[in-house]
Amino acid sequence: MEDGIEGIDELLRDRLLIMVRDRSAINVLPHVRPRTGGMVLTGADAPVRCREIRNAFPGTVVAMDLESHTREVATAEAPFGLRTSYGWRSLGLTELNEILDGQRENRASFAVTPTCFIPADETGDATVLKAVITEANRLRREDTVVLLPCSYRWLQGVSLLHLVEQIRTCRHPVALIMQADEDPLKRSRVPEGLRQLCRSCPRLLLWRTDLAAFDAMAHGALGAAVGASAVLRFGVAPRPENGSGGRKPYTVVLVRRLLRYLRVATLQDWFAHIDPWTCDCAVCKGAALTRFTDSDADVLAALQHTVCELYALHDELDSTLPGHEREDWWRQQLADSWEHHRLLAAQTDTEVSFPKVLQAWRRPSPLPVPMTEKPRRQDRSGPS
Repeated sequence: MEDGIEGIDELLRDRLLIMVRDRSAINVLPHVRPRTGGMVLTGADAPVRCREIRNAFPGTVVAMDLESHTREVATAEAPFGLRTSYGWRSLGLTELNEILDGQRENRASFAVTPTCFIPADETGDATVLKAVITEANRLRREDTVVLLPCSYRWLQGVSLLHLVEQIRTCRHPVALIMQADEDPLKRSRVPEGLRQLCRSCPRLLLWRTDLAAFDAMAHGALGAAVGASAVLRFGVAPRPENGSGGRKPYTVVLVRRLLRYLRVATLQDWFAHIDPWTCDCAVCKGAALTRFTDSDADVLAALQHTVCELYALHDELDSTLPGHEREDWWRQQLADSWEHHRLLAAQTDTEVSFPKVLQAWRRPSPLPVPMTEKPRRQDRSGPS
């Protein structure tokens, strides 16, 4: 079968995909690693762009996220759906297969289910989550990833046990999106819950994420899709499409030695009185990280720099053996980041805090969920 889909796990193993809007895909493509990388496209023109890229570069792994999870909440009766020119359309098994076939006909390397958003479990019996997995298991396909766009609360307490149980029963690889109003990993017990999930479910992908991709893969996740822009780095709950579009976002770059995305304005403040840090990636070529402005050209260059730095970090991860060697490598990255934060604060005479997420990742990891452990009925008074 095309693309080695007969082994979809092997296609995705340790692969770092870049999730990007259709309009930016061509500009990002030259910086994507052919062997270990790939792209996930979003936006109305994702099918067209996917076909164009795959026709020109057949060996590039490209898939689509139709973003149903940003538009509708899943129910036990309708876990999958799609926005069409005729309005919202819930999908039964036949229609779901047609949508997945359509992705493949547009040359997607693998298909991704258009799963609606799965809110926090209020009943304690994971009804909606079970409906997603049960319906997906009826798909007699070997080319499909099941998307689970979940509230961050699924990573906490007994809900995590439900999540592990259902992912383990899925006959397809599963891609998890974590939703919160801000970075979900800032929520209580979520970093630990995600690590436990990755240790417990070896066919798990982390989707629409940030540097959590590396923590996840270091702890056993199959692969990951990192958002190229801030809005693609964590999930969002469905909302009415009456919006104003908002103001233009700040220019942000990945500073690899700090393991952080930072506004260029913040870097300019930090390096106002000393020589700024430079970058040797293929985009920067030794130039200062403070040089970016809010112009369209610099926003694009900052995005390309970030993609280059993601793959530089991923090259290191990919050179390690899964298990203890990879975990040791990641712990060393975090230790180096802490030291760079300390040195930067001393050099700039500025308060440079070490982010809580990085602090959480430096803590010991929990053990996997035992195969025999069954969740009890949920206590509704869980943490927020």
